[in-house]
Amino acid sequence: MRDRRIAAAVLLATVACVSCALGETLSVALGDIAVIAGNVREQNVARVVLNVDVPEQVLNATVDFVELTFPAFLNDTSPAEVSVVAHTCQTAWKRDDVSWTRPWEHPGGDFDSLSRALFTALPGAKSPIVLNITQAVRDWQKGRGRHGLFLKRPDWEGGGFHGERERLRYALNSARVLFYYTPGQE
Repeated sequence: MRDRRIAAAVLLATVACVSCALGETLSVALGDIAVIAGNVREQNVARVVLNVDVPEQVLNATVDFVELTFPAFLNDTSPAEVSVVAHTCQTAWKRDDVSWTRPWEHPGGDFDSLSRALFTALPGAKSPIVLNITQAVRDWQKGRGRHGLFLKRPDWEGGGFHGERERLRYALNSARVLFYYTPGQE
C-alpha cells in the first residue's frame, strides 16, 4: 500500500511538472478599485469592488488556475481574524460613479453569492491573502458578465469590512492577478 502511495505521489508530481512546463504564467495589476460603504443589519460596513483586466492571450487560452493575491493587511493588534470572500460582480460599474446604491439593483452591490473564493486572514500574519478566482475567469471567457469582483466579509462576519477597511484598501494597491494558462492552438 505504501508503495502505491509513493508511486501515485511521483506520478502527480511528474504531471504537475509537465503541466507547468507546457503552460504560461502572467501577472497583472488590478484595474479599477472602489470602496463602497453602507449599512448591513444596522452596522456600517464597506465592500470593495475590483475590476480584473483579463489579457487577450488569457481569454483565448485554457485557464489552468487564477489567483488574486495581495499582502496581509491585519496587524498584530487586530482584535480577530477576518475572512475575505470574493464574489463575481453582476452589474457593470465605473469607479467615478459607484456607491452603496449605484448602479446596483440591490444596495451593497449585485453579486453572485454562489460564486465565491474565501481566505481567512489572521492578526499579525505575514502570509499574503490568496483567493482562487479560476472559475470567475473561466466564466468571463465564456462571455458571462466581465464586471469584476466584490470583496466582502461573509454574512456570518457582518457582510462587510469594519475598521480594517483602510488597511485592506492599502494592501490592494499591491494586488496582483496571476494567470496560469495554456495558450490555445493557432
